[in-house]
Amino acid sequence: MPTKIMPRIWKSSIGKVDLSREHAWLRQHKHEYVGQWVVLDGDRLVGHGSDPLPFFKQAKAEGVKMPFMHFIRDESKPFCGTWL
Repeated sequence: MPTKIMPRIWKSSIGKVDLSREHAWLRQHKHEYVGQWVVLDGDRLVGHGSDPLPFFKQAKAEGVKMPFMHFIRDESKPFCGTWL
């Protein structure tokens, strides 16, 4: 049975934005892009790599109002954040 996508609404400078398709894509595909940045337009992968900026610019040039950028870290390694 397909998983129902729950709306994930965020307020931004362009109004309310629903990121549910982006988060659904991440759940399905993040294992394919570990250690890389991904740039998404909804559930469409615009690009991926070590530098998200070229793909962000590409998405903006294609008319995407708010490209979604996310770094996919290796979750098999523990994460420890500190303040320096």
